[in-house]
Amino acid sequence: MSRCPICSKNYEKETAQLVTRKGNANLVHITCSSCRGHFMAMVLHMGQGLSSVGMVTDLNFADAHKLHTAKPLTLDEILVGHEELSGKKFLEILTLS
Repeated sequence: MSRCPICSKNYEKETAQLVTRKGNANLVHITCSSCRGHFMAMVLHMGQGLSSVGMVTDLNFADAHKLHTAKPLTLDEILVGHEELSGKKFLEILTLS
């Protein structure tokens, strides 16, 4: 997690921002100073050290924070979205552009 997975340059510690903390887990957002790529990692403080898992993302810190604090989608919202995306009208809009 010390190097950018996109350009392999070392991260500058100033670009790491805490999105949230819960117990021994920290969700961190990092922006590469070199390529401006974004990376999110869950860093866990374990008994004998740290463990982390991360992913490249297109979210900047403000977007990541906003999505983290947003209310979860309801089942009705998911069903409406599915109907809209799988409908004939949506496909027609896609093919007209």
